[in-house]
Amino acid sequence: MNLGANIAIRIDIKIEHKPKWFCYFGEMKVLVQQTHDPYFNLAVEEFLFRNGKEEYLYIYRNNPSVIIGKHQNTMAEINHWFINNQKVPVIRRLSGGGTVYHDLGNVNFCFIINGQAGNLVNFLNFNRLIIRFLNQLGLDAFIGEKNDIRIGNHKVSGNAEHILKNRVLHHGTLLYNTDLALLNEAIRSNEYGYQDRAIRSNRSSTINIADVLKMNWSVEEFTNRLVDFLTKELKIDENFTLTPEMVNDINILVKEKYSKSDWNYGYNANYSFSTNFNGEKITITVENGIITSLNSSGSSGMTIIDDIKKQLLGLPHDFSHLVKAIHNLDINSKKEGFDSENLSKKLI
Repeated sequence: MNLGANIAIRIDIKIEHKPKWFCYFGEMKVLVQQTHDPYFNLAVEEFLFRNGKEEYLYIYRNNPSVIIGKHQNTMAEINHWFINNQKVPVIRRLSGGGTVYHDLGNVNFCFIINGQAGNLVNFLNFNRLIIRFLNQLGLDAFIGEKNDIRIGNHKVSGNAEHILKNRVLHHGTLLYNTDLALLNEAIRSNEYGYQDRAIRSNRSSTINIADVLKMNWSVEEFTNRLVDFLTKELKIDENFTLTPEMVNDINILVKEKYSKSDWNYGYNANYSFSTNFNGEKITITVENGIITSLNSSGSSGMTIIDDIKKQLLGLPHDFSHLVKAIHNLDINSKKEGFDSENLSKKLI
């Protein structure tokens, strides 16, 4: 993440005691999730969103994970060597927007409502609730130009939405006590060399809410306060618990979608990627996450390029497949001072 100076454009909003947008929310139920499994928690969002017409407030925290926007090129967005060494899972979510890092110091909120035609995409409806909560804690939080939530020039919350007919899913993060060093390293951009139509993340300087909050709260206390505030503000008086049948269906969704490489890496992944290796320019073409061609140009005369093609064509363009294939190449082809680790880094 680029920690260079980013000047936030402040959008000040007067929040009335009974704001006009309050009527957009109907009778809601609240689900405070106890599990921290990111695959399961993202699947819960989709399950509640797509099934039935009830409205929900869903609060959860995830174990360390990198969450990719629906329309992003996963390969261009993250520090693959770092997250694989740290064993951090990469999961694509249902909504658009940029890449974010989750851990147990990050609190996630999700509103699922039945919207009004003509006013479905409206980040302010939801962000004003979070702003009001942070303001009541004595924090000068405001909405930035990218629909994020900021304190000073630092981002503390990113938001995204997904619409299906008149149904709206709005979710966001609240950096309370996240490991910012891991966050910055995990989602360090790897976009150079990629030619695609994917959405790129807007990197911003971040800060933890706990670092500027006067109260010395644990993340659990902060979460409880957030839930109390939102349930009172939205007049929610019914807790919601997933039934065993729902859990079963959600686990099926995890198995068939959220844990799959073709969703997390291969979804809509059509692009080309160019790199230089030992004086050769190597360009690979990827369609739906699969390497369909590999071409090279240069004056090195490296015969190993033909071996590289044989190993990589038809493989998914992701970290695990590339590293394994190139390692096998290193075993079978000791040629021209070939360095498998260097090539792996060049092709990712």
